[in-house]
Amino acid sequence: MIIGVDIGTSNIKAGTIIDGAYYSSKYSYNTYYQGDTAEQDPTDYINGAVYCIKSLLAKISPRKKPEAIVFSGHSPSLVAVDEEGKALGRAIIWQDKRAFKEVEFINERLGLNANASFNEAKILWLKNNQPDLYKATYKFLQPKDFVLCCFTKQFLIDEATATTMATYNREYQDFALLQSLGLEKRKMPDLVQSSFIIDGIVSEYANALGIDKETKIVTGGIDAFCEALGCGVYDEKHMGEMTGTSTCIFSCSESRTFLEYEPPYHVIEGKHLNVLPLSCSGGTIEWFFTRILEKKMEPGILKEINDSLLTTSLASRLIFIPYIMGARSPYWDDSAKGCFIGLSKDDTIQTMYRSVLEGLAFDLRQNIELLDKKEAINRVYATGGGNRNEKWLQIKADVCNKVFCRTKYNDGAIIGDIILGEYSIGKRDIKSSIEEYVIVEKTFKPRPEYVEKYNRTYSVFKDLYKHLRTDFQLLSKINQ
Repeated sequence: MIIGVDIGTSNIKAGTIIDGAYYSSKYSYNTYYQGDTAEQDPTDYINGAVYCIKSLLAKISPRKKPEAIVFSGHSPSLVAVDEEGKALGRAIIWQDKRAFKEVEFINERLGLNANASFNEAKILWLKNNQPDLYKATYKFLQPKDFVLCCFTKQFLIDEATATTMATYNREYQDFALLQSLGLEKRKMPDLVQSSFIIDGIVSEYANALGIDKETKIVTGGIDAFCEALGCGVYDEKHMGEMTGTSTCIFSCSESRTFLEYEPPYHVIEGKHLNVLPLSCSGGTIEWFFTRILEKKMEPGILKEINDSLLTTSLASRLIFIPYIMGARSPYWDDSAKGCFIGLSKDDTIQTMYRSVLEGLAFDLRQNIELLDKKEAINRVYATGGGNRNEKWLQIKADVCNKVFCRTKYNDGAIIGDIILGEYSIGKRDIKSSIEEYVIVEKTFKPRPEYVEKYNRTYSVFKDLYKHLRTDFQLLSKINQ
């Protein structure tokens, strides 16, 4: 039995599969937003991981003991720790945009097109604004690596994650470029593969979890990368999509691709992962419910509003630009904003909600087109909690003109963790694990009459951002 633990943006989950049955547990925590900042309490990561693993084991014990525990987590997010592995403050997560001045310096110095979410920008911001904390930092860790550090007293970063950083040199396998930014490469953790096995857990946490100290810990990787594996993205024939708080679209290759940048490594050695992170997708739906409707996202309310989509017309007059927390791929514009274009007195909550779902689908289509320029891939394997929304999945299929295949297990990162774990301990090869765990539960086929209408609106959607970009940038300068 392999246990996967995923440190997500809004919660931690642990899960395993035994005889085809999926067992899971969950622990939610807060994100603290203020202006351009987005922070979390690192103690929630370790407390949540312990809670989830214990709760999961309670559901299945004494049937089986874990052969290995595999971790994944959100990124680029930053936890500064001392030599004992103790967090020195809140984690600065991927949604944080405070380091806009630092990223301008980085781009000018290194000739890059990075944005404020990059960890190098966060580290430089800490040095410039909290020099005492920067000086006291022994290592800068990702959230899942912070949990690994607590469990094992090792300071690690997997190479797949390292290749997402602008200052990582693949040839020499180091972070020497940090020095050109006035930062110290010694503050980066030790480099290992995602499949690297740590033999054993410190007694404190082994006792807390009620497991053997010799239980294997697999380093793992970024949640999106493990989700790609959980969608079966292991060769060039597959494309995957994960929707949770945000959305990622991914494909796989064995070498450098047609993208403008060199793609990061996959969590499986020898593979590259073409991954494009989108803006705050599931988070935008939550925003609409909590801020516009002033309601919680309860299943009954969600179903009621989703059912009303059958009575509302397609986007043509009303279009939503979905960048309420800035634009990630393909624009990488921290100044971008969200807006409704074309509102009239005839619009209702239902038409606005539909335009939100459609705007997010248009944004998804832009990125699918980047990964599938030859239009050779017809199917997209979909995972994540956001893809439980069948009305939204059908809109995605219609807008993107692709068949969307929803996988049976919606915790894609956990499934990827399990597949990676079986590979890491030599239990099974990747392809046979994918065949067992990546099961299509339901397909959503594009409807020709909708595809034609959405094609016309899609071109307008793309033009709107081009016209609005200057205004977004001006608004950001006014509000600084």
